[in-house]
Amino acid sequence: MLYLCYSINDLSAMPAGISLMSFLENNPDYEPEEVFFLDYGIRPANKQKLDSIATHYGRRITYLKATPVTNDIKQRFPHLGTWRYTMAPNAKPFMDQIVPEYVERLLFIDADTLVTGSVSDLMHLDMEGAALAAVPQCWESYLMRQGVMKLYSGSDMYFNSGVLLYDLNTWRREDCHQMVIDTLQKKKQFYSPDQTLLNNAIPGRLQKQLPLKYNNLTHWLHPRQELKYLRTGNIHNEEEIQEAIDHPVIIHYTGGDHHARPWHKGCRSRRQKAYQLYWARSPWKDVPPFPPECFGRPILSGIFIRLHFWLMSKQPYSALSEAALSLCRFFEKLEAKWYKAPPPMKEGIEE
Repeated sequence: MLYLCYSINDLSAMPAGISLMSFLENNPDYEPEEVFFLDYGIRPANKQKLDSIATHYGRRITYLKATPVTNDIKQRFPHLGTWRYTMAPNAKPFMDQIVPEYVERLLFIDADTLVTGSVSDLMHLDMEGAALAAVPQCWESYLMRQGVMKLYSGSDMYFNSGVLLYDLNTWRREDCHQMVIDTLQKKKQFYSPDQTLLNNAIPGRLQKQLPLKYNNLTHWLHPRQELKYLRTGNIHNEEEIQEAIDHPVIIHYTGGDHHARPWHKGCRSRRQKAYQLYWARSPWKDVPPFPPECFGRPILSGIFIRLHFWLMSKQPYSALSEAALSLCRFFEKLEAKWYKAPPPMKEGIEE
């Protein structure tokens, strides 16, 4: 039986609720009566709204306290600078310690998603001995296969952790928890403790590649640039790419300078209308859009990184956007001499 799980603080309650609504509406054959939410400070008013969504579809939410597990990890390994933010996404490497033991197959979905199709194939997917299944990121996986970037796990696939399918029986049998702890003991500054930690900890033999349609990240790109990116490194075949573009099952609205999130003003996603349809029917329908996402950067490099992403979303050719990115990197080096910047965090072990 496949169980669904989110992990959020109160700030993510609205997008998580909209994602939950879309999941339950498009997956009436979801078998369990419960959906798990790891509770990192969800306020009662938002819990009431989340519960109303689950009740409408004949389900209930089980709120799990994950903080004892993640706070213990945070205290044991304080070297990770990104621990200072909410630990809600960082629970992913420790799900076997958090969810009930009767859960054998778990689908973890980030709050910033919309589920527009059935995940029934994942309920019965042959994991082929894998403990974790996910969708690879093209560019990082290409770099690893070219030998530019390496992972402690030795895997040649770098996956995005926004959608994760766990076989928790295999996870426990293979002692993946200890693999995660061993990786943390290397005292490396990982870029994102959930995604980068999992990629470095879980070896390729325990990973399975999910079809691209289960984690569509590129909906904010100009269609021509999207195709070029998804063809990078031949990670995905043409049929898989086209299906993900035309009929994505899970749309992932990642945050960043590319402005892909529909609940923020200035969204560039081609999939924002689909999101707004669910938002208009949700308990948060009267909540106005948030201000545009803004990230603190030095002036010159900030200008060119924003130009880079704008060009990627608005015009078909990559030369201009790549030129803007090169200028951004040039000014980053200059500005590093003027501003005291923290040491860079890496996805893996770069040669």
